[in-house]
Amino acid sequence: MTDTTRAVVLKPGDALLIGNVNGLEEDALEALNDGLVQLRFALGLSSVAVFEGNIEAAALAPVTPMSDAVVVRVFDRDAVKQHRETLAKWLTTNGIDPAAVADQWLSIEQTDAGRLIRYPAYRLSEEGQRLVDPRDPGRAWTVERVSPLVIDLDLTEGQMVTQGD
Repeated sequence: MTDTTRAVVLKPGDALLIGNVNGLEEDALEALNDGLVQLRFALGLSSVAVFEGNIEAAALAPVTPMSDAVVVRVFDRDAVKQHRETLAKWLTTNGIDPAAVADQWLSIEQTDAGRLIRYPAYRLSEEGQRLVDPRDPGRAWTVERVSPLVIDLDLTEGQMVTQGD
């Protein structure tokens, strides 16, 4: 591995992607997360994503939700559990491993670039085991992920988001 310096020019609306941070301790990752949230707002970036390994643009994991996304549909915990089998097939057709998705919620969102699926994914160890949340030892550690919606969902139940007054 060679030590090289890279310069990146960012303008408001750009997305900042940072890869290969897998060697950081939990405290350093938490500090990085806090710093990136501040950086995102200070520079007016559309999103900031941090990857443990190489950057995978098809599976962005934003530090915070993208500001330009409009929520089209939300499935709460009860709807996710009730329709788990149907949602699992739908997630698979959209290139998402349903076993990696926590039974907390799912949303479908519209951006200028197209529709996205936002969901909480389990953080896994190198051996593929679910990690315990360092802030809440009674829960699995999850991270918010966003993937492009390829195949729409034909499921009548699930909370629909409506425009307010």
